[in-house]
Amino acid sequence: MQKVSLILFLLFFALTTYAQNNITGVVTDAKTGETLPGVNVHIKGTTKGTITDINGKYTIVASDNDILVFSFVGYTTKEIAVGNQTVINVALEGESLGLNEVVVVGYGTQKKSDLTGAISVVDMKEMQTRQVSTIDQALQGQVAGVDVTTNSGTPGGGVMVRIRGIGTLNDANPLFVVDGMMVDNIDFLNTSDIESMQVLKDASATAIYGSRGANGVVIITTKKGSKNKEAQISFNAYYGVQNFWRRAPLCNSEQWAILNNEAQNAALKPPYPGLADPKSLPYTDWFDEISNKNAPIESYDLSISGGNEKNTYYLSGSYLDQEGIVDKSDFTRGSFRANGTHQPKKWLTIGENVTLVRTEQNQVLEGDEWNNILISAMNMDPVSPVYNPDGTFAEGIYNDINNPVARLHYTNDVYTNYQTLANIYADIKFLNNFNFKTSYNLEYTFGTSDYFEPQFYVSPVFQNQQSTIGKYHDSNFTSQWSNTLTYNNTFNDTHNLTVLIGEELYSFRSEWDGITANNVPTDDPAIRYIDNATGATSAVTYGSAYEVKQVSYMARVNYDYKGKYLFTGNFRADASSKFSKKNQWGYFPSFSAGWRLTEENFLKDISWLYNLKLRVGWGQIGNQGSVPAYQNVTTASTGMNYTWSTTENGDGAYFVPGSAFTSSGNDEIKWETSTTTNIGVDFGLFDGKLNGTFEYFNKVTSDMLLQVPVPGQAGLQEAPWQNAGEMKNNGVEFSLNYSNRNHEFKYSIGLIMSHINNEVTSLGNGNEFIDGAPFRGNAYLTRTVVGKPIAQFYMYKTDGLFQNWDEVNAQTAQTGVAPGDVRYVDEDNDGNLDFFFVGSPLPDFTYSFNTSFEYKGFDLTMNFQGVSGNKIFNAAAWYNRSSSAYWNLDVDMLDRWTGEGSTNDARHPRMNAMDVNNAMMSDRFLEDGSYLRFKTLQIGYTIPVKKHINKLRIYFNAQNLYTFTKYTGLDPEIGTGYTGGLDIGIDRANYPQARLMSFGVNLIF
Repeated sequence: MQKVSLILFLLFFALTTYAQNNITGVVTDAKTGETLPGVNVHIKGTTKGTITDINGKYTIVASDNDILVFSFVGYTTKEIAVGNQTVINVALEGESLGLNEVVVVGYGTQKKSDLTGAISVVDMKEMQTRQVSTIDQALQGQVAGVDVTTNSGTPGGGVMVRIRGIGTLNDANPLFVVDGMMVDNIDFLNTSDIESMQVLKDASATAIYGSRGANGVVIITTKKGSKNKEAQISFNAYYGVQNFWRRAPLCNSEQWAILNNEAQNAALKPPYPGLADPKSLPYTDWFDEISNKNAPIESYDLSISGGNEKNTYYLSGSYLDQEGIVDKSDFTRGSFRANGTHQPKKWLTIGENVTLVRTEQNQVLEGDEWNNILISAMNMDPVSPVYNPDGTFAEGIYNDINNPVARLHYTNDVYTNYQTLANIYADIKFLNNFNFKTSYNLEYTFGTSDYFEPQFYVSPVFQNQQSTIGKYHDSNFTSQWSNTLTYNNTFNDTHNLTVLIGEELYSFRSEWDGITANNVPTDDPAIRYIDNATGATSAVTYGSAYEVKQVSYMARVNYDYKGKYLFTGNFRADASSKFSKKNQWGYFPSFSAGWRLTEENFLKDISWLYNLKLRVGWGQIGNQGSVPAYQNVTTASTGMNYTWSTTENGDGAYFVPGSAFTSSGNDEIKWETSTTTNIGVDFGLFDGKLNGTFEYFNKVTSDMLLQVPVPGQAGLQEAPWQNAGEMKNNGVEFSLNYSNRNHEFKYSIGLIMSHINNEVTSLGNGNEFIDGAPFRGNAYLTRTVVGKPIAQFYMYKTDGLFQNWDEVNAQTAQTGVAPGDVRYVDEDNDGNLDFFFVGSPLPDFTYSFNTSFEYKGFDLTMNFQGVSGNKIFNAAAWYNRSSSAYWNLDVDMLDRWTGEGSTNDARHPRMNAMDVNNAMMSDRFLEDGSYLRFKTLQIGYTIPVKKHINKLRIYFNAQNLYTFTKYTGLDPEIGTGYTGGLDIGIDRANYPQARLMSFGVNLIF
């Protein structure tokens, strides 16, 4: 009997083995016949599968009864029964080129063809060619109406993102939503983890997010695994070097000595003896001394994804290590992500998204116009050495600028941040047409700043008599619980209706504390602890916290008739703890409609017209981000000591600790409200090869929250908050893309352009002006007034140079001047110089060009990005074009005025060590900030591979390859300064972006 069983088993095994066949074939485009690499081929109902190679070929082992499933992005999925076939060639039909693409919108999804609001989809393939330390930098030049400006080029530095201009005087930052979680920034994300990104720009699209979406919304969905797919492993890595793309154009020692001697002579002062022979002077290139040449950057990320019939998974880890182009400025980030979905029942799906991030940033002083490292390097005289003969740091011989190399050496400031984001959700389908989703999100960040300055002496003005140690902690906890119920149904095959209702609870708490102490006995890093400081018992401590809570209700209706007539209505109600009970609630409706003209019979016969849709929308959104917490109540501030005397004549005076009301609360403050009207046209021509969008929008922000100045006799240090302002933004956006992928040579060309007008229409009852951007403690560079754009440059206007004494004597507005000095405009000839609005930091146009090409495994991507029509105040030039020559000078000062008719350029007046005229804040330091930047160049080659490797691509990448600009500073890309939202367009020798050259590899197996 055992022998019979064994024979039957062997016969069954043989038959089973015989039924398993090697199936081979080629997958092509049904229209062009071109082979398709990367097509997913799997056996239906299993996780067994493969991917076509670069030539569209595949091999898979399957039985006669199996069904092969062929799927590829942009093509209709195809299923084929194996039967007795051993060669199965497949031609896939292209989908309707993006119109059926599913787009993530607020709390749901829609087909791209059904969108009625101003929503832009980011090209992730283009975005992933950018090699940047934070993902928001990669958004630059990707979407019309979205301006991304780098605030600092330091590794891990922040950026300024503005969607359709500056909507308020205060917090104009957009909302970022990552896998349903609302976050304030996205610098923790790894580009390779992102599946899709959408930008919601008008109120009809963002109103579902209520007050959080007042300045636009960026929705990001991270990658997940695929059902019935065997594990796929992806590995990406690159290594590169970074350098300054432009050096400061400074004088060498001979040139500076010549100008300094001339300045001394003009002031009737003897030249410095040490500068008597300029040709024999030593030269220190301070800019070179602080530079970190060929600063390395390396990045690695590894992911594994897959799934079976009921579960999917995506796991990834990444590491970025970037040194700065300035010494001791570096940044590292390590992250881990785990995304999963599980379907224990057909009607139930649960999932989780977890992200863990650790960053560490070594920080150098930047931003401050007095002492930042780049200012010091540009201002230090080029004759002084770095070191004394004994190896100690040298002080400046001819000015008191801090030795920048010494400053870097003594800087020990490290900020370490830990961040956890977690999301868990359940999705329940019932009664065929209903869907309930509950989602809980939390974010916790914990940061530590460790600061140590040792005891040192370089000069009388640059010393630290006792060492200082400090530690600072901050933590933020955010929780968000969202619940939505969706009804979706189609009636009579013509009426499509989707209704969503929901509620949301949001809570945010921030805490911070710090301590500083003096006299650590040694510089040894192992001893740098507060307890080891001899001054620990007299340490200074500080700390505080605040909390904001919000409850919201929302509703949305989407309706379309035969896919031709589209309607979307949103309503959101928010209640915030920032406002008193009588103003706590804000109600924000929006409506939008669309008409797909190409679905009408009178246009269906036009073969070259592929898609044409008109859209119109209107909506209101609230904003609470502009006002800090607790401004609706009057709070007392501690630390307000009072001098108390025990006698009438003041003898025996002593300090008594006290508190004071530095401001007044206002329980009348309420929500800012932004009202937006949007008109858009989407079009596609020539079978969808040419696609474009045109938008016009008008956005009015009313009840703007401001700190309106109060009379001095009120006794308040800070003005109370009021709803006192109004601002208007309107403009146009245009995007156009031509893509031809029907040939062996594939290419795509895109253009994006936007123009925005900004105008302040009210600043309260008195329409007072607001000054911003302080410089050197005694001047404001911008002024905001009614009738003009925000933060206009407001200063003296130059009118060339005085050429002779007759011109000097013919005016009375300027005293103590001589031929060769700057002449300013006295418009009303009253003998007093006048201030003028001399330009705007806001550009007239922003634009970008994107191109890509592919041919036989080779690919090329190029991106150009630029702005036009804005001005920059070159604050560094205030020093480096000084007539006194106290600081080092720009080399263009060699073209200074040397006699009548030599030049009339106000930028280059005569040299004069006693100058009191040429350094006044004027448009002498204002420059054209327009630029066109060759942002990205990437050249790659996909190597034909077999067996277990699905894709192997190597590439060369260049970032910030060249910048076309008339601006003379280190970088024309200037964001927000350190003093707030009105401090824009001021270049205080900002840390510039680096030029990066790198090599990388993409591997999938």
